Amino acid sequence: MVRFTRKQQCQETQYGLPYHYRDLLNEEYKFLYSIEYLSYLRVVRDLLKPFKGRFLLDAGCGDGRFCYELRNDNIKLVGVDYSERAIVYARAFNPNAQFFVGDLKEINIPYKFDYITLIETLEHIIPKQIPLLLHSLSNLLKDNGKLIITVPSVNLPLVEKHYQHFSEENLKEVLECDFEVVKIFGYSSQNFRKRIFSKLRMLGFLMYPFRNNRYMMRFVGVYYRFLADYYERHLALGEPGNSNGIIAVCRKKNR
Repeated sequence: MVRFTRKQQCQETQYGLPYHYRDLLNEEYKFLYSIEYLSYLRVVRDLLKPFKGRFLLDAGCGDGRFCYELRNDNIKLVGVDYSERAIVYARAFNPNAQFFVGDLKEINIPYKFDYITLIETLEHIIPKQIPLLLHSLSNLLKDNGKLIITVPSVNLPLVEKHYQHFSEENLKEVLECDFEVVKIFGYSSQNFRKRIFSKLRMLGFLMYPFRNNRYMMRFVGVYYRFLADYYERHLALGEPGNSNGIIAVCRKKNR
């Protein structure tokens, strides 16, 4: 039986449901909460193009939502996570991908990958264990491969299931032994348009209960698309120091 740390147990409790898929199961959640999450998954997806049948490892894949976003793309998908419960959901939603249960620090997969993604995972790792994890991933990446990492920014308060949040500087320091950062930027910008977006979404909260009216239903759909487009144009990307999260595109160092 796997023994979880206290912070891992916090995450495991959330996997009582496939919570990253709530927008597929609940229209209200999609309208009111999922815009930011789906936006940064699209950003990471776009960084992988062109797909051309390449091989991707989603390390710390959780319930496999990022693999789900790539399901119709010409890319071979593998995911790994320590949580058996999460992997059950990942397999259910992604029958054409391959998933493993395992510790990222000791992962033993018989493949080399063109891409590795580490999406909102590094903050769940005990800091002194991060170098071992990154070294393990470096060994799985092809020499000309690409590692893409997303992490929460120090601009956000620490939550119970996280060990740390990151600044641009300390993320680069963490990566420097095995990887070179070739591009870094923020996601979910905190510029003045964020306040406008919050007010617009609050208006969505007020109108959503009336969506069953056939005229209102059409308007709610149009309004959701407007909100998503506003976020995409003005808030999806920004400077690392003025955003809620950081995305780093890396290549492995020659040894």
